[in-house]
Amino acid sequence: MLDLEASVSRVVNPDVRPLVQEAHRCYATGAARAAVVLTWTAVCADLIHKVEVLKEEGEAEARALIEDVERAQQPGQADAVAIMLRVERTILELAEKLELIDRTHKTQLERLREDRHLCAHPSLRPMGELYTPTSEYARAHLVAALDAVLVHPPSQGRKVLDSFMMHVADPAFTFEAEYLSYSFFDRARPTSQTKVVEFAAKFALLQLEGPDPALAAPMLADRMAQCLRLFADRDQGRASQCLARHMPRFEMAEPGIQLAALGRLGDLPAFWAALPDPMRTLYNTKITTIADQVPPSAYLRPDEARALALVVHPEVRTSLPALTDAFAKLPVSEQSQVISIRPDPYFLPYLPRLLTGVRNFDEGQFVARTAILPSAGLMSLDDTNAVLRAWWDNANGQTWGRAMPGYLAALYLTTAHLGEARDELWRTYLEELRPFPDLFNAIARGTGLAEAMEPG
Repeated sequence: MLDLEASVSRVVNPDVRPLVQEAHRCYATGAARAAVVLTWTAVCADLIHKVEVLKEEGEAEARALIEDVERAQQPGQADAVAIMLRVERTILELAEKLELIDRTHKTQLERLREDRHLCAHPSLRPMGELYTPTSEYARAHLVAALDAVLVHPPSQGRKVLDSFMMHVADPAFTFEAEYLSYSFFDRARPTSQTKVVEFAAKFALLQLEGPDPALAAPMLADRMAQCLRLFADRDQGRASQCLARHMPRFEMAEPGIQLAALGRLGDLPAFWAALPDPMRTLYNTKITTIADQVPPSAYLRPDEARALALVVHPEVRTSLPALTDAFAKLPVSEQSQVISIRPDPYFLPYLPRLLTGVRNFDEGQFVARTAILPSAGLMSLDDTNAVLRAWWDNANGQTWGRAMPGYLAALYLTTAHLGEARDELWRTYLEELRPFPDLFNAIARGTGLAEAMEPG
């Protein structure tokens, strides 16, 4: 059962909140007639304020009503009461047109308005009978008013959606979680929230073209996926339902779009909750095919690499068991490419093997840049020792390309979390390089260990 007192405390407008609190007190003490009158008064005051906000934001259809209210508020206005009665008669129609309420809410509030008239004007009933609402009826009106209007900010469904698309499609888009949550979820009505979440789900899943042809559909889809992940953190069930609505269309999409969606959304539980079982089987087959078709030194396509990078998630490995073997079968450079997308402790045991398998200077530098350095912040002392040992022991010396001393210095700096034990480990390996003065001096200077390594 709804906690009515808690809902009253959530009334958005601080000027209207005392009216709602008074209506609640009337209901609680059995003064049902007064509760109904005050509830309608609060609804009118709240809607007038919301319409005024929209008028200030440039909503043309809000202007006429606010001009009427302002005219009624003028000192000495003889028609003030008549003007405000007209405002009361039209406020619900305008609120629906401005998308402050929907049709269902409008019907509920029309009943409230009619009951308010019956409560305030006893002569409206035939035979002179007095209208006596029950406490339950007064409570129902108060609940409807809170749900429809009073606890929501002045946001419009259509405009929220348009604003959301404009923001995400903007060339200068920046993912700012707090702003996105506040502007397009927290301040939106529940129906508008669902529309925004479904909009993000549709574009993230189906990779559709946006309003700006200059923004590539894959980039827009990636941005929408970020937003969907944020909204799913607030309401996982709603995100799953919104994704499920577009699954029939997704099942018929191009294979490239299907694979891109996996890489984009595969770490989102809502995606798996909405995904039909046949699509899971298809994805597992696609993963196997990717690994089998990769020739040596042929980099993966971005959508393939992103899909294989999901191997770091245990729950995804359960859904797509082919992931584990597919990643393990990749050549050195392709494994490095996948690791660069989602650096994770899962990949740490692979790092020494990558360095051992390096076949030329270019590949060695690629492995260091794309796999080793992005993983450095995750390494333990044992992981670092294993990486350095493999670096030093590459059978063909292909881990000593021109850029490698700089990468080693960067590796040292990004493992600062290991503390003093790091320096002792590095000094041990630097000693092995003394027969190679150029390498020794470059790395010793780059790590800042040169002074500590001076003889005697």
